[in-house]
Amino acid sequence: MSLINRRRHRPLAGFALLSLPAAAAWADTAVASGLRDPTLWLGAFCVVGALAMGATLGLVWQQRRWLRQRRAELVTARRERSRLAALLNAIPDAVYLKDASGAYEACNPAFERLIGLSEAQLQGKRDADLAEPLPERGRAWARGTDGVRLCLDMQQAPVRADGQALGLLGVARDMTELQLALDELKRAAMVFEHCAEGILLLDDQVRVVDANPAFFQISGLDSREVLGRLPQPLRPGEQAPDLQTQLTEALEREGKWCGELTLRRRDGEPVPVWATLVRVQPGSSSPLQHLLVLTDISKIKQTEAELLHQSLHDRLTGLPNLALLRDRVTRQISIAQRDHTCVAVLYIDLDGFRDVNDIAGHAAGDEVIKVTAERFINVVRASDSVARVGADEFVVVLSGLVDEETAMRLGDRLIQSMDEPIMVGAQRFNLGASIGLALFPTDGTTVDDLLRNAEAAMCRAKLSARNTVQAYRPELTLAVQQRFELTHALRLANEAAQFRIEYQPQVRLSDGELIGAEALLRWRHPTRGPISPAEFIPLAEDTGLIIPIGRWVLQEACAQAARWHGQPGKPQQIAVNVSARQLRQADFVETVDFILAETGCPPQALELEVTESLLLEDAEAAIALLTQLTERGVRVAIDDFGTGYSSLSYLKRMPVQTLKIDRSFVSELGIDSNVAAIARTVIVLARSLNLDVLAEGVETAEQAAWLRREGCDWAQGWFYGRAMPAEDFSFTPPPEPDRKPAVRRLQLA
Repeated sequence: MSLINRRRHRPLAGFALLSLPAAAAWADTAVASGLRDPTLWLGAFCVVGALAMGATLGLVWQQRRWLRQRRAELVTARRERSRLAALLNAIPDAVYLKDASGAYEACNPAFERLIGLSEAQLQGKRDADLAEPLPERGRAWARGTDGVRLCLDMQQAPVRADGQALGLLGVARDMTELQLALDELKRAAMVFEHCAEGILLLDDQVRVVDANPAFFQISGLDSREVLGRLPQPLRPGEQAPDLQTQLTEALEREGKWCGELTLRRRDGEPVPVWATLVRVQPGSSSPLQHLLVLTDISKIKQTEAELLHQSLHDRLTGLPNLALLRDRVTRQISIAQRDHTCVAVLYIDLDGFRDVNDIAGHAAGDEVIKVTAERFINVVRASDSVARVGADEFVVVLSGLVDEETAMRLGDRLIQSMDEPIMVGAQRFNLGASIGLALFPTDGTTVDDLLRNAEAAMCRAKLSARNTVQAYRPELTLAVQQRFELTHALRLANEAAQFRIEYQPQVRLSDGELIGAEALLRWRHPTRGPISPAEFIPLAEDTGLIIPIGRWVLQEACAQAARWHGQPGKPQQIAVNVSARQLRQADFVETVDFILAETGCPPQALELEVTESLLLEDAEAAIALLTQLTERGVRVAIDDFGTGYSSLSYLKRMPVQTLKIDRSFVSELGIDSNVAAIARTVIVLARSLNLDVLAEGVETAEQAAWLRREGCDWAQGWFYGRAMPAEDFSFTPPPEPDRKPAVRRLQLA
């Protein structure tokens, strides 16, 4: 019998013990009477009744006492259960109970919130029945009912009674914030260790508590020289006093300062760093009160210096560019105003440089520019400035005790420095220099005035007599302005179709028959009227506009030749002047092919006139180009023959059909015997090379007669007709009373 049952029957046993004497007395009497006395039976009944009553009363009393104890035990159990429920409900961790089969029996509200089920809904379910099963043990990530990922630390313990396993008690602790904090701490530690910026942790006395490896790499110091000490950039005397004051005030006022400091390495080398000093709130056990981050900006500073140098210097030569030149001239003007001295500006343009690019390419042109820059630097003084301001344009600035004569002498030395040919590989280039001079304060008081006037003087030197120095004169400004305006008008003329072509007859001297015409470009400006070709053609050459203009002329002339083809009284051959710049275009032959095909002009109806300069620049390339043209049936003529320095060795190889005697020789026939001898020599030379000869500028019958007598084949000029538009073209042979058959002579008269 258990302890509780023994206690429950203890009152009844006591009652039975009290009844034993009466029962014994009754037994003795009954034995003595032999159980025959009725009174004994009555007594026995009474005794038994008393015994039963006593037993009953004892049982009732015992039951009441047991009930009181039971109620007390239930109250105690309920109190304990309430305290346990309150405890479980108060625990922030999720707690659950499972039976021996693994089914959920109970849980606290934290667990209900975790899985999204009430305790009643959970009872009897297993992990497999849950939408998001929980891990059994250890730390793992799970997804809550709201979709948020949680980090749970799961712990389970078996529940046993009397040696039997009744189930499992599980606790799930939400470690999300702690895990995130740990992850953030790990990241911070990783950043601290691997960050390229130097990081210093400082205490309230601004002494170094810790430093990352990047700081030791930047500074070249070790931990013994850093920890427990003031950071080197913040030590007194390391920075400018005003900077130290700004740092302290900003830190006190705003709790943060950013700026550039100088960090001195162990070897004494200064390293520019961008510093960020921040005051932080210290923790309860942390001495950290300041954070100093240092970024090595030495490469950035070097890049900035390089970019600044590139922005102020020419990439090819390393000379100052226009921006730096303007700054230097401005400073020299200020000094000259203070000291009452002068500033000389020499504007230099290379003569013949465009031909270098056209013939040998831009790589060769770059080499020529670099050699030229070195020669100019070797001529000037160390105090003078040489700048490159254009493709082939330089400016030299002189200051101090300088006058026009001194500057002119320097200009002459600069020109002399170009006397020696420049070799680029196997190619030899002879260049000159045209220089313009302007002086402060006589020729200008500002940078713009001096540069503009020096350039105007340079343009005059280039137009009048190249390879010279020209000093600025006020009238040059007007000439430069007119040239600028004419250039602008020329561009507009090409776009606005202000050009037209006129045709001048070309006549066979032997019989006076029309054989062809030369296409001559004319420009009629809407306000200035007709502009001479001698004025705008060189300008078109210099600006490069001759290329689109020349293409238009060639196309119009070929189209007109196609329209006149086969018509009586109309030219059956048209001569077109092409410049050297046109011929240097890589697609010139293809352009001629396209125009001939597009216009329907027969190749033999087109004659291209080229100048002698083409022979002098690159004879081999010229021979190859002209050969391609003549193979197509196009005729080639050398214009203004005899005015340049012709090479007869190349002339005999040139695939040309016609030599044109320049009008400067024809105009002096009968006046200058030397000129007549030159013209006669050209005719004889042409005869010996089986070439035709055409004389330009024939204006009188006497000139025509002389040319016919000497054996010249063709002629053109006012004597035979002025240039006229295609729609007005007509030809009537002039009267020549002494016309006789031409006599071909191979010797000088």
